[in-house]
Amino acid sequence: MQVADALSADEWELVTSDAFVPLTCVSFEADFSGHIEHERLDDSTSINHLTTSGIAVDRTARQAAHANADDIHITLTLGGSGVVRQDGRGVRVRAGSVTTYATDRSYQLDYTKPRQRQVLVQVSKRALGIPLDVVERSCEQLLVAPGAATEVLFETIAETRRSPTPGADAGFAQTVRDLAGTMIRSSVSGTRVMPTTRGGLLATVRSFIRGNLRSPELDVAQIAEAHFVSRRFLYELFEPLSETPGEHLRRLRLRRAAELLADPMPSIAQVAERSGFADPTTFTRAFHREFGMLPREFRHS
Repeated sequence: MQVADALSADEWELVTSDAFVPLTCVSFEADFSGHIEHERLDDSTSINHLTTSGIAVDRTARQAAHANADDIHITLTLGGSGVVRQDGRGVRVRAGSVTTYATDRSYQLDYTKPRQRQVLVQVSKRALGIPLDVVERSCEQLLVAPGAATEVLFETIAETRRSPTPGADAGFAQTVRDLAGTMIRSSVSGTRVMPTTRGGLLATVRSFIRGNLRSPELDVAQIAEAHFVSRRFLYELFEPLSETPGEHLRRLRLRRAAELLADPMPSIAQVAERSGFADPTTFTRAFHREFGMLPREFRHS
């Protein structure tokens, strides 16, 4: 990963040019500062974490005309707000907004509000492995419809940032592209779309489990059915994690319980319910096996 800081608009133009594409700064705060963490996964995909104190930039028509790639930008706004414009259309963005726009055409980004934070995925249109007309329709819409596929993509990127090990896997770039393509297809069609790679499907299944931990009915059979795969295939999918789907589900439930026990307010029964256990007795036994102490002992330790 490459890390760079800028204390002027000129420096920011150099930093962004090295990381993704040349831009022209058109407005910035007097005490402007910018920070970028750039990770190139392979020749067609990179991930950038950006922090700026407020700036507006243009990707001019001349700069776009000299583009030597068919990349798009998929950008999640984490903090601040602004406006993204391309092809005569503009959309307002705020925390949680996701946009897609092409780098081989001019665009404008108004991020002049303070405390801006974005995650930017730069990826080749063709490398996404989905019809180009679908990619172009997404860029025309600019704003990506919120949904599970969007959450999975950026949850996966965030998890890798916290724990770099998965990112070292040569298949991680393929997983990111698959999840990005799934998100775009889902947003454009307005329907649920499944990833096409094992890495993408595993990330989707894990996100589904995290989002449904509280349901005591959630089990391996339900997980498999929700993703249109067999139980056998689901077990194969989890082999890289060296645990079964059931073990993964139980581990996440117990981790959730441990987090809840840090709050003295909920009772042990409430912690069990909120962690997806059918009853306090089953929860207490599972917790003791995992942590070597009872939930009340863990709470006071």
